[in-house]
Amino acid sequence: MSKRHIINKYLIKEVVLTFIGVTTVLLLIFVSGQLVSLYDKAASGGIQASAVLQILGLKSIANMVFILPLSFYIAILLAFSRLYKDNEMVVLAACGIGPGAILRGVMSLALVFSVTVGGLAIFLAPWAESQSETLVKKQESSDDVKTLASGRFKELSKGEGVVYVQEFDEDSLKLNRIFMQHRIKGKNSIVSAESGYRTDNKETGDQFLILENGERHEGPMEDGQTAIIRFASHGIRLEKEPEKQVQLRQKSVTSKVLWTRGQDRDHAELQWRISAAISCLILTILAVPLSKTSARQGRYAKLAIALLIFIIYSNLLSVSRAWLNKSAISPYLGLWWVHLLALVLAIVLFVRWRPILRRFWFGRVS
Repeated sequence: MSKRHIINKYLIKEVVLTFIGVTTVLLLIFVSGQLVSLYDKAASGGIQASAVLQILGLKSIANMVFILPLSFYIAILLAFSRLYKDNEMVVLAACGIGPGAILRGVMSLALVFSVTVGGLAIFLAPWAESQSETLVKKQESSDDVKTLASGRFKELSKGEGVVYVQEFDEDSLKLNRIFMQHRIKGKNSIVSAESGYRTDNKETGDQFLILENGERHEGPMEDGQTAIIRFASHGIRLEKEPEKQVQLRQKSVTSKVLWTRGQDRDHAELQWRISAAISCLILTILAVPLSKTSARQGRYAKLAIALLIFIIYSNLLSVSRAWLNKSAISPYLGLWWVHLLALVLAIVLFVRWRPILRRFWFGRVS
């Protein structure tokens, strides 16, 4: 096994181990934020609590397209900064392993990573987005009883009334201590019951909420009085909203459909997905020179500058995507000019990083 091969394996190992740690941290940050948002939606009756983890998993897959390139970029910065801090880069230079060899070694990993992220962005992420969006839409339009939450008011479909349940078992759909304001044929009624459950009529497909041991207040009547009816069992028919075809957002449409339609907004989304793979390669070239620090500077000396460059790069891609969506720029220009600008910056930084070429380009060696 050659010396260069051993060094490349060592560099790749350092980057991969750091990448795993950074990805774990970023994913935990994302998951915690999404989890709070989804459980808040479940508590308000927007979705079922049982569907939270499934939606979270799908959203996590879709957002890995953003998390993975950033994690890889930060991993190279941190791994190589540590090597500089411990003077290992000085030893490598003394052994004849220069900047070009270091970049070639890490670029082999970047190519594999770029293909993986590209496949995720072009094929898997749109599928996850469409599945998540469809699931959320179905949850929001599901029957009223399944989306009830203990201790919260829930508006019935078509504005027919409001129901409050003190205790609700999602598995058995059993309700305890129920208060309900219901409107039938223009007349208001208030119903309270000790317990209840949902049942379906197999012949007609209608859904009913069966309330037990309660009373119903109707009125006011023509004489101005309120009628009170006590019951052992009372059924209320639940109106079902007709199923609507889910209109998927642009990021949920498959890449094949985007390519076939060929509108400007389709080009914008397709180029955005391809950009995830391209950015992995450009960020690698950027990270290698930006990771260079002296022993006195510290390991995280250039991390802020590197993150600022990443933010500007990402924002320019977002702006170009918005312009292309509005047909303000040509699809041939699209997002490619941003990648070209970032690539030029990466090459300039890399050239300045190499002492031999620095004199040729800038007339001095520091």
